Amino acid sequence: MTEPETVVVGDGRRLAYEEYGRADGRPVVCLHGNPGSRLLWSLFDETAQHHDARLIAPDRPGFGASDFRPDRDLLDWADDVRTLAKMLDLDTLSVVGFSAGGPHAAACAHELDRVERAVLVSSPGPPETRKYATAANRRLTAATRSVPGLSRGLFGLTGWLARHWFGQFRETIESGASDADRELFAAPDGTVVVADAAEAFDQGGRGPAHEFPMLGDPWGFDPADCARTLSLWHGRQDERVPLRVAQAVASRLPDTDVSVVDAGHYSTLVEHFEAILLDAVE
Repeated sequence: MTEPETVVVGDGRRLAYEEYGRADGRPVVCLHGNPGSRLLWSLFDETAQHHDARLIAPDRPGFGASDFRPDRDLLDWADDVRTLAKMLDLDTLSVVGFSAGGPHAAACAHELDRVERAVLVSSPGPPETRKYATAANRRLTAATRSVPGLSRGLFGLTGWLARHWFGQFRETIESGASDADRELFAAPDGTVVVADAAEAFDQGGRGPAHEFPMLGDPWGFDPADCARTLSLWHGRQDERVPLRVAQAVASRLPDTDVSVVDAGHYSTLVEHFEAILLDAVE
């Protein structure tokens, strides 16, 4: 694993990122899940090269090698991407957000005029769609928002497993996976997915712990305002974010449908990335 590139954003924080694909290709900012990191997108280096795309994969604050920022929200992340785009001289770009990266991709589409397309893959929805989430997710989101320190404790423990008991960490990541995702985890690509999740805890659990309950807060913008820029992809077998969540989001977006594939939460991205990339750039 090579050292990532970094830029310094407005408040002096270091924002780490990795690039894959063609250096002169069409820029696509790729946003990881939670837990996740810049490493996930290494799976798609050859696909990006084939389609003349430049994948730019930043770690969000407190994940991987990016400095933590307390009290950040979705719109703060759009500011970080604006700074990154300016530093890289990107006049226009597309965004792909996987899982927890989906709401962050929507924020970029809403806030940044230079975003031409934002593809949300296996993404949770805003609080108005919370009733369509799994019961376990609803309970955990409510608990981490109302019980001080709970999120830090849970993600702190997960980070400890990532650093000291990797086998148990892997079992934690794979728990509750659909059959489609279990097939992915058993394949070589699954090893990269788990390593990507572990990298999220390189600095400990503060970044993931802050972000999880944050996504249960109001987003601070209406996705319908940028609906023409948004595209949704979701797996029929997604056990973590049910398809009905994406359908509920789409129902609030003018003239927007969900591209539904026969896959799980992770396998929707991994197995269908070529089509997702083409959606983003073409």
